Amino acid sequence: MEKSYWEQAHLQLPLKYTWKISRNASTEKINVIVFLCIDGRTYPGEAAPNVRYGESVELIDLQFKHFQTVWKDSLLQDEHAYNDVLDGLKLCQSLRFALESAYVHARCDKDPAFFERYTGIKMHTSPLATSYTLPIMDPGQIQEFIQTHDLTRFDTLKIKTGKEESKELIKTASRYFDKMIRVDANEAWTDPDLLIKELEELKRIPLEFIEQPFESAQKDAYKYFKKYSKIPVIADESITFAPDLKEIKELFHGVNMKLMKAGGYREGANILLKSKELGLKTMVGCMVETTLGIRSGMWISGHSDYIDLDGSFVIDNEPFKLVSENLGRLVIKQVNFFIEKWQK
Repeated sequence: MEKSYWEQAHLQLPLKYTWKISRNASTEKINVIVFLCIDGRTYPGEAAPNVRYGESVELIDLQFKHFQTVWKDSLLQDEHAYNDVLDGLKLCQSLRFALESAYVHARCDKDPAFFERYTGIKMHTSPLATSYTLPIMDPGQIQEFIQTHDLTRFDTLKIKTGKEESKELIKTASRYFDKMIRVDANEAWTDPDLLIKELEELKRIPLEFIEQPFESAQKDAYKYFKKYSKIPVIADESITFAPDLKEIKELFHGVNMKLMKAGGYREGANILLKSKELGLKTMVGCMVETTLGIRSGMWISGHSDYIDLDGSFVIDNEPFKLVSENLGRLVIKQVNFFIEKWQK
């Protein structure tokens, strides 16, 4: 039997600019990289903790130490038993994804077909067009930001908004970006009538959809908004591990599946496939994460309607460089499932 062990490391990620959304702002992120080490090879997985769900680096550290006490080499060949272990530990979803993805990477190194058997989705490896996200900023800074980062090479711009400044942000961005725009409100709104009125005032701007404008608990607001808004609404914060997709269909036109919130490749694939069966649009999104996590998102994106995998763009000197970008298209540079371990 192969001998194996797990390690982890904190990865401090300085950002190129202030990453501001409706609920918080940051100039750096700390993600956690886990490593499954087998016979001299290291298989990584990334966790990007999400404060929206009570996740933190400290909690991930505690849960990882507990996980190490229950790991057994026999799990290397039994993915069903391994998933039972992960489910029993009640982990942060971002840590669950990191641990599950590292395991899948190890299995795929010996048998690349394992990915499709495990997820039900064929691994996607060709280039993908992604949107680029504009964080909340003063409207007067938008022109310079778009020009400095050459954002017109992207087909789609996603704009983070709060409530008060949203209309001016969108109007200003549309003056300097003449293609499709997506709006991401991160639960900033409370009144669907006010939002419908504001979007109606922006009807000359090509808005593709709006993501999660209200808190996930405001189900009546979503039913009302879906019925009367002319702009499709996509679920983001409402999509976590094992969501009620039949209810989601009543409230939204589509889902934004993020592996860090779904808790793993298998559940992420399940969300995408079942959403398609229900007639929902599907998007694969991300947190602020390295190209290790972005590559995972690409691998599972083959049949998705929208791609929003720009989370590594904001990182200054991204460490893994597994994915590059050319004219708004993501390109996988390295397909190896193992990686040189990042040194503390």
